[in-house]
Amino acid sequence: MSDETKTYQLIVRQRPAANPELGSLLQLLQVDFGLDSYTARQRLIGPGLALFGKGPLESTAKIKALLQLHGFACWLIEPQKPAFASDLLRSLEIHSDYLLFTCQKGTVRLERGASVVGVLADLSGGLADKHVKRLLAQNSYRGSDALEVISHDEMIRTTLQGQPVFDFYLLDQEQKVQQVVQVMPGRFNVDGLGSRAAMGTTQNLQALVRLVEEYAGPFRLYCDFGLSPLPRCDVKRASDSPSAAMENLDSLSRYGWLVTQLEGDGRPATNQQPDGVGLVAGVAAAVVVGQPVLGTMLGSRDGVNAVPGLDEVAREIQGALGDDGEIPAWQPRVESQTERRDLPAPPDRPADKLNWGKTLMMVFVVAAGFSIATVGGDLLRLISRYGMAAGVFPAVLAVPLLWGGFHFLRLKRHIENTPTSKVRSVAMGLVEVHGRTKRLYALVAPMTQSACAWYRLRKYRKDNNKSWKLVKEVNSNHVPFQVDDGTGRVIVDPAGASIKAKVQQTGYPGQSPLTFTAFSSSADEDEKWIEDVIYEGTSVYVLGFARPLREERMSLRERTMARLRQLKLDPELMERYDTDGDGVIDEAEWQEARNDAEQEAMRDHLDDGSARKRQEEHVLIGKGPQRSLPFIITETVSEVDLVRKYGLISIPLLIAGLGTMILALYRFLQYIGI
Repeated sequence: MSDETKTYQLIVRQRPAANPELGSLLQLLQVDFGLDSYTARQRLIGPGLALFGKGPLESTAKIKALLQLHGFACWLIEPQKPAFASDLLRSLEIHSDYLLFTCQKGTVRLERGASVVGVLADLSGGLADKHVKRLLAQNSYRGSDALEVISHDEMIRTTLQGQPVFDFYLLDQEQKVQQVVQVMPGRFNVDGLGSRAAMGTTQNLQALVRLVEEYAGPFRLYCDFGLSPLPRCDVKRASDSPSAAMENLDSLSRYGWLVTQLEGDGRPATNQQPDGVGLVAGVAAAVVVGQPVLGTMLGSRDGVNAVPGLDEVAREIQGALGDDGEIPAWQPRVESQTERRDLPAPPDRPADKLNWGKTLMMVFVVAAGFSIATVGGDLLRLISRYGMAAGVFPAVLAVPLLWGGFHFLRLKRHIENTPTSKVRSVAMGLVEVHGRTKRLYALVAPMTQSACAWYRLRKYRKDNNKSWKLVKEVNSNHVPFQVDDGTGRVIVDPAGASIKAKVQQTGYPGQSPLTFTAFSSSADEDEKWIEDVIYEGTSVYVLGFARPLREERMSLRERTMARLRQLKLDPELMERYDTDGDGVIDEAEWQEARNDAEQEAMRDHLDDGSARKRQEEHVLIGKGPQRSLPFIITETVSEVDLVRKYGLISIPLLIAGLGTMILALYRFLQYIGI
């Protein structure tokens, strides 16, 4: 069969998150090759290796070249089934030039310097579970811009804590698989390890992996089994099926035979990295399951462009390499010393302000009730008789109906007449922007404990008539967030906005795993909670008033004082100015320290003054100075849907209001005898 008629698989090592160039790559894939952008994005962003596509050599080679041009590691391979099964290890012998493994079906000899590919896997599926939990926790309290890849060393620790198995493949000079040995802890005689043997089965498995690495020449170790979406290489949890372990062994065999075909790191010669870097960098931080909107947030992410990508991770690992520039496959990786910045805690909730409108309404109702109770039923009968006869009741009913109809009609006109602005060129005044939400603070919804840009939690309780009555409400209107439309980010202060979220969830006391932390009262069966959430990364429409965001700039004196305070609190820095070594900072030494602090403060002050921020970073969208100006935040597919919605609401209200007003006028004319 010729290369033109053969079917090739294009395997790509996914990136942990999107970078600014991904949009242009997806556009090229769609225009030049007709590939769906959403599907392509899902295959490029993730935690490990993935099948990007398959087809004839000519088309797949062009896509491979384009992906490599954008820095993705990828390979073209011919799909093949495992030629033979692995042989379970029973015992071993260590010699100076080779290792001799006695297996169920025969012996396997590993010569020193032979090429070996190893796969350390967890048959219980625990690695994938930990990966997802880690991402959920990081996203909730650090934000999607601070997600970190799971390290090689952590993958190994997690795998060894589960149900580990180690398969290693001996390759010939043509990189073809000669023999496969499978090692299970506690299933082989550890006497052959000699002094390397330990008390625990897991420690003995680690010792054997180190031994294989020591004798092998080129040695590649893969630990991301279960994180890579490859064909027929899926992993089932042990709790899902009694035969999950056996099915996972079959998947592991297919995975092992596939990775033996991935020679090198799949990158162009101009952008090579040592083996092992790709393994760590390929374990991504963009897979979240369970919450559909969270999946959208990280799977179709337009707002995670600042997440450190593959190249940044590789550079961090490169700093931990030895002089020979190679990473031993089993050597623990050094954790990055880069500063980890968590999102700040949300600001304190402001004290509740007195709502004069509700207060006056309550006073009016109480006064009316008191009057009726005092005068008696005669007043009520009098109002009922003449109120309807004179058209008072229809007129009173017509007022809110007409007000509501004109209110929604006015909103519809505002939306139609306000052009959509790009964030990078937003002007002051009433503006309309579309984009994806991005958190400024580590805001977490209190009921579902999900990372979000906004939430509202309402508590209901059954009354005497067994009807649900709202008794309390909390929301995050005091917590600003950002909206990113691809051209920039603008801050939105949701206080006073009319907010509509698509995601609404109901919870009841004692329901697991929901945690109710917003209300302190005791829970019973007559209570329920309803939570509305706008998750981070969801698309929102904002119509509000844009105003300059004024930020206070530290003066030169304040910067100098801050430097000096920092200096006093750091004994190591103070020791640098103790030139005579007597342990005491005298006046001359302190003056030198003060001069240095002033110089550093001056540089910071000048840098801050010369750093020109983008226009949108000076803008805040919030409630307008006039009550008549609308302020809307809503999740919507398009502006057209929102206009249609307000139009459909206003029409029946106006018709009902006009009808009741005509009825009121007719009753009044009848009453006065016209």
